[in-house]
Amino acid sequence: MIVGAGPVGLMVARELARLGVPHVVLEALARPSELPKANGIVGRAVPLLRPLFPGARPAPRFMYGGFALDLRRLRDNPVWVLPVPQRRLEEVLAVGVPVRRGHTVGGLVADPAGIEVSVEGPSGAYTLRGSYVVGCDGAHSFVRKAAGISFDGSSDDGVVTRSAHVVLPRRALTRVRGLLRAPGVPYRPYLFHRTAGGVFSFARFGGGPHLVTTLEWGAGHDETAPMTVGELRESLARVLGSPVLLGSPPASGGPYVLRRATSRQNRIASSYRAGRVLLAGDAAHVVAGFGGPALNLGLFDAVELAGRLARDDVSGYDEARRPFAQRVLASAREQAELLAPGPSTDALRVRFAAYLRTPEGLRRVADTIGGG
Repeated sequence: MIVGAGPVGLMVARELARLGVPHVVLEALARPSELPKANGIVGRAVPLLRPLFPGARPAPRFMYGGFALDLRRLRDNPVWVLPVPQRRLEEVLAVGVPVRRGHTVGGLVADPAGIEVSVEGPSGAYTLRGSYVVGCDGAHSFVRKAAGISFDGSSDDGVVTRSAHVVLPRRALTRVRGLLRAPGVPYRPYLFHRTAGGVFSFARFGGGPHLVTTLEWGAGHDETAPMTVGELRESLARVLGSPVLLGSPPASGGPYVLRRATSRQNRIASSYRAGRVLLAGDAAHVVAGFGGPALNLGLFDAVELAGRLARDDVSGYDEARRPFAQRVLASAREQAELLAPGPSTDALRVRFAAYLRTPEGLRRVADTIGGG
């Protein structure tokens, strides 16, 4: 019984179907979410999806901690990129998967022979019994909490992150390569840029409006006020040191990103398993990462766990997957340190730039992004 029909839960289900293991997916939402989430997958999980998305390939360039990486220097490039919106990914993964939508899990009772879940569905309450429950129900996982598994880690409340889809006028971008015109050298898209005022990035996916993100350390904000494009415009002006004209996207499109985050979470479950309860994806780990590592990590959780469920031996699942989550958490901390303000970070970036120029440095960073 898989709880959660996001990409990780659906990947577990597809793998179990391929291996001939009976299963069912229970999803509280009556229909797939329309909210914009991830814009793609980055890392070694991409080749796992090549039968569904055959056009994927390694990226010649990527970013890390505000540095542009030339991955063409590597003979074996592990940084695969699949630019597919999460809604589309879920749509493709759900084909042929038995998903019970509008079915909310409200309790778990295990015994030596199996485990029973209490479910509230559209037609009323019922119970369902199986061999295992797999929690793929996100960072606020009910399954994890019901199993008594703690979610250890840290919260960074010193950074305010703002993101919104906006319209950048043509005069704000160069004709060639779409660089952002601003004081100093024009800024490239798809990178995190560190300035004296903070960090920002901008990118365009699928021909729609640009997605602009800013990070500010110690910036004041009114948490009770709703996020607006005007707030992002003011934040971007502080980060760049100069205003940039940008407008709201057309009302007829969307849904669009418009959010403010005042806390960055880095957490990992104390165990990925409690008896017949197992965790995968965001239920097992959340990372305030850069470059989108969460889906790559979660999809590998799914494949590893499905294989062990097919063998009816999940005893080594935690030990197999935990090191990869710990490496992603360490990478998030390293990149946050490389992007932070202050002269100590300036010195750190000089040393790290020299490190990236070495074959060993580029290989280590690429392998970290590639994950597993």
